[in-house]
Amino acid sequence: MFSTYLVTALRAIRKDKQHFFLNLIGFSIGLAAAILMALFAQHELSYDKQHPDSERVYLGHTDFTAVGLQIISLSSFKVAEKIKHDSQVEDVFKLVNTQEIGRALSNLVEVEGNYHRLNDFYMATTNILDFVNLTTIAGDITQALSKPNHLVLSEREAIRIFGNNQVIGRTLNHDEEQYTIGAIFKNLPENTHFKFDSLIHMPTQLKLEGDGYVYYKLLPGTAIPSFTKIFNKESNAIFYWQVKNNVKMALVNMEDLHLNGNNPAAMKAGGSLTVLQICISLSVILIVIASINFINLTIAQSAKRGKEVGVRKALGATKIQLVIQFLTESFVVVAFAGLTAFALVELTLPEFNVLMDRELGLNYDSAFTWITVVIILVVGLLSGLYPALFIASFNAKRVLSGDLIRGGTAILVRKLTLCFQGAFSIGLIIGVVSLYQQMQLINNLQVGYEKSSRLVVKSLPSDVLYKQEPNSLFDKIKDLPGVEQITASNTNLTDDMEFSLQFTWPNGEVLNVTQPTISTNYYPVETFGLELLAGRDFSPQFNGDWYFRDDENNRSVSVIVSRRMAELAGYQDVDSVIGLTLIAPGFNNMKAKVVGVVENVKIGSARQQVLPMSLNLGFFGGSVSSDLVIKTKNVDMAALSKKIQKIINEELHLSDVEISQLTDDYANAHKDEKRALDMVTIFSLLAIFLTCLGIFGLASFATLRRQKEVAMRKVLGASRLSIVNLLAKEFLLLVAISIVIAFPLSYWLIGDWLANFNERITQSIWVYFTSAIIITIIIWLTVASLAFKSASTRPSLILRDE
Repeated sequence: MFSTYLVTALRAIRKDKQHFFLNLIGFSIGLAAAILMALFAQHELSYDKQHPDSERVYLGHTDFTAVGLQIISLSSFKVAEKIKHDSQVEDVFKLVNTQEIGRALSNLVEVEGNYHRLNDFYMATTNILDFVNLTTIAGDITQALSKPNHLVLSEREAIRIFGNNQVIGRTLNHDEEQYTIGAIFKNLPENTHFKFDSLIHMPTQLKLEGDGYVYYKLLPGTAIPSFTKIFNKESNAIFYWQVKNNVKMALVNMEDLHLNGNNPAAMKAGGSLTVLQICISLSVILIVIASINFINLTIAQSAKRGKEVGVRKALGATKIQLVIQFLTESFVVVAFAGLTAFALVELTLPEFNVLMDRELGLNYDSAFTWITVVIILVVGLLSGLYPALFIASFNAKRVLSGDLIRGGTAILVRKLTLCFQGAFSIGLIIGVVSLYQQMQLINNLQVGYEKSSRLVVKSLPSDVLYKQEPNSLFDKIKDLPGVEQITASNTNLTDDMEFSLQFTWPNGEVLNVTQPTISTNYYPVETFGLELLAGRDFSPQFNGDWYFRDDENNRSVSVIVSRRMAELAGYQDVDSVIGLTLIAPGFNNMKAKVVGVVENVKIGSARQQVLPMSLNLGFFGGSVSSDLVIKTKNVDMAALSKKIQKIINEELHLSDVEISQLTDDYANAHKDEKRALDMVTIFSLLAIFLTCLGIFGLASFATLRRQKEVAMRKVLGASRLSIVNLLAKEFLLLVAISIVIAFPLSYWLIGDWLANFNERITQSIWVYFTSAIIITIIIWLTVASLAFKSASTRPSLILRDE
């Protein structure tokens, strides 16, 4: 029996190839998009679930939003020591970057005459295996972390340095001392927020006094809000400045860190909950549109098969048999669409991975694939059931007499679905244009420094960069063709502030806001491309500007301040602050002489506000690593980077430094917005295409229903254009309803998203009207093409049976 249904289905497909291919294209595109999004969502939601008790492990965060900064994933070890004996805390794990402590451990090591820098080098407490799922390849991780100068390496790091992973007991030379390899672990998987390749013992004093990543494993059933209150209370009791500045502490569950813990202090760049939500929402929209199209196209075809149904019923076919027959046809189309969708996924997956910055793959022997197949079949069943019931319910007598059942309710439902399709399309176009405008604003935003023609050499030793005496590294790089100027900076301008200097001004003013300071070498104004409003740049001819500390701990330094800092201190005339001496109470009343004023500088992304900022000469505040910023002109950046790399290797024995362009760093700070724009653009085009398919199906059905009316109007002298407009009029009314739905919803959603930015566009009315006009034209052209064909048919061919 089933073989009969299948053969009949294949015959029906062969008879109407156009209908089959329209259904196949629309459904397979929707399915392929949904599969790609499901792969991405599965990967994003899988982060950190492999770690022990991850559902009750929380990372302490410090919330600086009250002072204009971000929430960062660092907190005090001192607070952890205070509350680790709380009845709700089962255990505490601490991790700290060795380059972020006061006296950094050397990460430059030597083995057999070759120099290497240890990658992602962290100190960790011995209970790491209770918090992180590490697979030991050799040695004992716990024992190694309990001994000073013993290293635990990832397999990747061991192979990079030694050439193999059989290295237990071998040594690495550093600063006249040695590290001994105590254990090797399997490389961390991609789906974790942890990012370390080298681990070492954490001294007891640092456990008590340091800052870093503090993980709290709470007992089952712990009320997080109440524990957070305890967390804040104990932190405020230790740090008065937190109370003064309204700085709060926060806890984020380990499983949520990837999507909610993305900040400058995170071990590695996380994902974006907003991008994930957008992708999932758009994929659901596409699959719904594809299903609606499938229904509409199948219903449209029913007009051609009315007599077939009538004959079948006249010959004794039951309604159940007809439903099974048409469901079989739907399943055949869905099966072909599913296969085509998987083929499209394989073809587009490499480009999709580049777009999303992931390494996703489709494993056909996995639960994901089988669940996907089941979902495709269920969607096929739900999409095919209504058309099957609709067609099987045709009245045999009426269809055989040439009167196709009208089904007013069904037509109303299909028109409403078209309204929602049109609303989705209009909303997506508005979203694309608004996203594009916001990205243009971000790219052209006046940040106070020049992004183009600047190279940044990252994470070099600060003590090498901040030398007042002649510096051979600077001299060699500056002698390269195309290099105009060079300076040091402990702050990546596109990321976040490194530390701050709070000043007391001569008029007694003390600014009660965060005041980031950038530690530099000579010529920061020229190198960064800052706008100098008054005074001068730092230069060697004024060598007294350099940070100085005498034997009695008296300190002095010269600073360049921003216009906003001067104005907040009460000096509206920027020239009047030149020569003033400020006091930094937090650094033993260090004297800071103002030698220049620059235009305001925005540190970080467009989401962050402009803060009063200063630059100082040579006072790097304990920063272990800093960057080189190089101003270039008319030069091949890639070739210059190679030359710089060679010089650094010769001077500092570092062969793996990161060199980037400042424009790329700035773009990377807004990668989530760029990714959202790309995704919305792609999905908008797909949604509009699928909407056109749906309109084609509904329009073809409406045209067939009214073909006799069209023929009579032609006989009575109606022109083709009047007939086209007649048939298109009802669809334009549906577009009007779509506009009413789309406009307020889009305005609310886009306004909510734009609220995340300090600098943002104003939504323009022309964007809304333009999107409505675009969809109206597309729908009119789609309907007009069918209506014109119907209006061009000779009336005698339609009316000859009357």
